[in-house]
Amino acid sequence: MDLSILWLVPIAYFIHIIEEAPRFMPFAIKYYGQPKNYKEFFVGNIILMAYVLISVSLAIFYTNEWTMVIGLATAAWIFTNFLMHAYYTLRYGEYSPGVVTASAIYAPVTVFIYYNFIISGILSTTDIILSMILGFVIMYVPTLMQMKRHGKI
Repeated sequence: MDLSILWLVPIAYFIHIIEEAPRFMPFAIKYYGQPKNYKEFFVGNIILMAYVLISVSLAIFYTNEWTMVIGLATAAWIFTNFLMHAYYTLRYGEYSPGVVTASAIYAPVTVFIYYNFIISGILSTTDIILSMILGFVIMYVPTLMQMKRHGKI
């Protein structure tokens, strides 16, 4: 299997940031309580892009079971972001900045990557599930902590 398909994750993420950047702040403050300004938005995205680039690089250049699980978790992470954007758009009937790229790019990229990993048999079912859990935790735990800290939940 060609692990270079994992490079689709940081490419998709970069495109997604471009959609989010102009309109995300008011939305995020309303629903998450943070980030409070564009500096926080960009610093947060730089940290997350570093996570994605490091995880994907480890999977591709230092391939073993664990690095592939970590690299694959980035696909679960972007899918989780898609779920969040879809939820807020459908629940509140308002455009969630990022929902277009999350729907049009994140969801299909995630399905494509997971499909290829599954049919290749390169990872066990347990590893696939672990990557999904890891991706969801990386997205939801910090988000829920922010929301609790700012009284949004």
